Amino acid sequence: MTDAEKACNKVTETEHGVYDTWQVRFYWLTFFLIVLRLFLSVYLDLTPDETYYWELSRRLDLSYYDHPPMVAWLIAAFSTLFGKSQLSIRILSVAGSAMVGVCIFIIGRDWLKSSKTGFWAAFMVNFTPAGAALGFVTTPDTPLAIAWAFAVFAFLKALNSKRDFWWVITGLTLGFGALSKYNMIMFVPGVAVAILAFRRYQPLVVTRRYWLMVVLAAAGTLPVLYWNVQNDWISFRFQFDHGLAANNRTFLHNLGEYLGGQLGTVGLTLFPVLWLVVFKNAFRSFRDNDETRLFLAWLALPTMLFFTYTGIGAKVEANWPQVAYLSAILLAAEWIVSAENVNSRLWWVVGPSTLVAAIAIFQSLTLALPIPTRSDVTQRMHGWRQMGEIVRRIDKETDRKCVFIMQGATLATLVGYYGDIEPERTAELYASGNFRIWWRDRRLEAGTDVVFVDTDRDSEAAHYARKFAGAASESFDITSCGKWVRKINITRMYNLKEPFIFKNPKVYK
Repeated sequence: MTDAEKACNKVTETEHGVYDTWQVRFYWLTFFLIVLRLFLSVYLDLTPDETYYWELSRRLDLSYYDHPPMVAWLIAAFSTLFGKSQLSIRILSVAGSAMVGVCIFIIGRDWLKSSKTGFWAAFMVNFTPAGAALGFVTTPDTPLAIAWAFAVFAFLKALNSKRDFWWVITGLTLGFGALSKYNMIMFVPGVAVAILAFRRYQPLVVTRRYWLMVVLAAAGTLPVLYWNVQNDWISFRFQFDHGLAANNRTFLHNLGEYLGGQLGTVGLTLFPVLWLVVFKNAFRSFRDNDETRLFLAWLALPTMLFFTYTGIGAKVEANWPQVAYLSAILLAAEWIVSAENVNSRLWWVVGPSTLVAAIAIFQSLTLALPIPTRSDVTQRMHGWRQMGEIVRRIDKETDRKCVFIMQGATLATLVGYYGDIEPERTAELYASGNFRIWWRDRRLEAGTDVVFVDTDRDSEAAHYARKFAGAASESFDITSCGKWVRKINITRMYNLKEPFIFKNPKVYK
């Protein structure tokens, strides 16, 4: 190690060996984040999306209407081990975010030759607004991020290895990612460019170890493909329509919404820096014969370009491109620590993202900021336990025999989780999403009693109450941290007059 590298990494020799200051700081950062996230996992209610994925976990399948199955499989595994609890759902993200951080740190330390780079890359991954949330909120992005980060590490190991081991690990990790979220397909261009861009790597495509990786990666798609064959390719048709369908909004409206989502979840200054360093390294690294930086850049660039292009004509959710930023952040961290005035770059690049992430955590814990109720996304983690107490009381009063029908798939799963309602008694009014699969060929028979649950928005309880011999409604104000967060309406409907079939006029036929 040169003197410059030692200075950058703050490595000193002691009588016990090498002491790496930035590595120790990374350990403390990881410990702090684990403790914080364990607390948040228990203190804050599950988000609607989390209970939705929990619902998938108690209806295990090879795949699902809107996502591959990995998040459901892992939630089911942890719930089997630790019982039904919020922590059983969120431990996946707490442990997973730590694993991602370790991979990012090691790549920075070992391949970008700087523990300081590794530390700040791991810091930025955890302290963007999106990273702060995904550190304890479990979604399909959780196993996707684990697979993506570990696949980067494994492929960099494999690239200059003549043994099969790291190629097999890369293939298994890619297969794991394919079972996590469809975005994993965007890893392929980075691998292709890294191998084909340099003559010394091109012969790899005819080796056994390369094809072991390809076969194992492809094997991860088989459960998803088989399930879709059995269900008329419904998941793929949903993804193409949901993610790629054009809309009637203007170019500026679409672009503004896309950029607003990225700037808000990544950071006002970090987001443009990611584009700068990715473009810079995508082409300069080829000239410099640098496979590591070329691979990191081309892992990010196709995904960033794809979702930017898509966002011009269709709605792109803010989280969809996020996984690409894992490798881009490594390049951004290197760019920051290579500056003559490192602190200045840290303040204006990392500072705004960290500040917004800290404010978001503070607001999620306190609801203290005067944000309008319907604009405050942190309220999605409040009040559901209170609703669950009401649902359980009503369920007990009706001898646990009523079918609970909710207006909206996520509300249906929130009632199922916090109200402790069995799957066969949980339904969504329009059979949307996975409920279309679960309630296919099912109907409510005449004489059935129902409990209809909806929020204060656009209730259709009165319309459907006419299908019953009698109905009685009551509303409950849900509060948290001394603040009103929502109204829950519960309508008991007695003696269904005619059989009722759940239909969604917008489903794919």
